Amino acid sequence: MRLRWLKNTLQRPLVVAQLFNIPIKVDATWLPMALLHTWLVAQFWFARGLGNAFPLWVYLFHGLIATALLFVSILVHELAHALVARMEGLQTYDIQLHIFGGWARLVGEPRHALSELRIAVAGPASSFLLAVIFWLCLLAVNLFAGQRDLAAWMTINTFLYLAVANLTLAIFNLLPGLPLDGGRALRAWLWHRRKDVLSATKTAKQFGVAIAYMLISYGLFLFISGAWRGTLWRDTLAAAWLLAVGVYLMNAAENDYRFRLQQQTQAPSNAPTPAEGTAGAVMRTPVVSVEPHITISEFIDRTLAQHRQTNFPVASGGRLHGILALERLRAIPKEQWERLAIRDVMSPIDETHFVTVRASLAHVAHQLEHNEFHWLAVIDAEGQLVGSVTKEDLRAAA
Repeated sequence: MRLRWLKNTLQRPLVVAQLFNIPIKVDATWLPMALLHTWLVAQFWFARGLGNAFPLWVYLFHGLIATALLFVSILVHELAHALVARMEGLQTYDIQLHIFGGWARLVGEPRHALSELRIAVAGPASSFLLAVIFWLCLLAVNLFAGQRDLAAWMTINTFLYLAVANLTLAIFNLLPGLPLDGGRALRAWLWHRRKDVLSATKTAKQFGVAIAYMLISYGLFLFISGAWRGTLWRDTLAAAWLLAVGVYLMNAAENDYRFRLQQQTQAPSNAPTPAEGTAGAVMRTPVVSVEPHITISEFIDRTLAQHRQTNFPVASGGRLHGILALERLRAIPKEQWERLAIRDVMSPIDETHFVTVRASLAHVAHQLEHNEFHWLAVIDAEGQLVGSVTKEDLRAAA
């Protein structure tokens, strides 16, 4: 039990800050990656660039500074996604930084292609801007620094590294394949042309898988050629990194398409078109619900990891039992997650928490203002859970 609790604790990201009311979380995989990055930058950027003229701790110190500023750069990249998404009517559940970079987890999905495009290009645009800023800082130091002492050389090399790193980050993210930003931009363009988000996602996924296979192939080439040339020790790390990134991109692309496919196939094909100006016309469907009998730990590992929303309806057999708010879970000690079931922590349902599919938008707005979640479940004439509505949905439909 203790080993399982320790494993679950390590798998859950740690909240390190909050910016613009968005929690910033760091995955457990990020710390060893940051330490490895610090050592690599110290050895292969600073030490080699300056001819090993100084003690190792000097290079490690500046490698740590470069790593911290790269951390900030990735955070700015993800914040750009989150803030543009907020302008498009979507909230951000959190920003997670992990071994492969970062991820802004949005609550819901863009409602149209142009919104998707704006959110997608915000990240690379911010990275390009940071590359320019660091390059200008480099030029300023190079211009105004008098004597070329250790501090000046290290500062110039740090700014040069950050300019190159941010430019690389922007270019890599613009590759046209999911889950990269370029893949999201490609999906937005195809979505606009085809008027079919699932078809657009499938094509963008195929491009993403192709990019993943190219990275994996190049990683294998580096490994085999390194063994052939006798430089395996030098090429193994790069090869392993390319293989890991390739596998990660492939899985992420497949998961994105699977989620879109699940959304479409779960929607009832024979359902009547909801009347304009009603809850059914603006609701999100299919709705992601939680069974009341599962434990909090099972919910976090299985459901929360896949679905980005702040409130979950608790339902069994399509019948609404309660609402699970993530804010409430934060107050529960982690050692109780294995023992408590969702029914133990959910909020009971009353008439302010749901509307019917035929409810007017005025009634929906009234209900949203008079419940603590600012979220509504939508039920059909038989009382079955069929969707959900938030204030953002109303604004998007206005």
